[in-house]
Amino acid sequence: LMLAFVALAGYGVLKATAHTKLLNFASNIGGFAVFAAVGVVYWKIGLMMGVAQFFGARLGASLAIRIGARLIKPLLVVVCVALAVKLLADPANPLRLLIGV
Repeated sequence: LMLAFVALAGYGVLKATAHTKLLNFASNIGGFAVFAAVGVVYWKIGLMMGVAQFFGARLGASLAIRIGARLIKPLLVVVCVALAVKLLADPANPLRLLIGV
């Protein structure tokens, strides 16, 4: 999403990150509603994850404000490369069949 905001909407990196976080929050609320309706919410794990996410978001926001795009752009590249490597290394990933790996 962030790349789409930057490339298609012309947003700066900080503004794109903020909008992406808002959309992530909305999708998390929707997912929570579905799992709560079915009754399969693991409250203890979820609360621990929520607390960790809160503190991580505070740290990330303060770093983004203080350091800005100098931090976000390289971090985005590292995360994208790491996810691509993880996906390609997974033997159950159907993408491996498409690219012949």
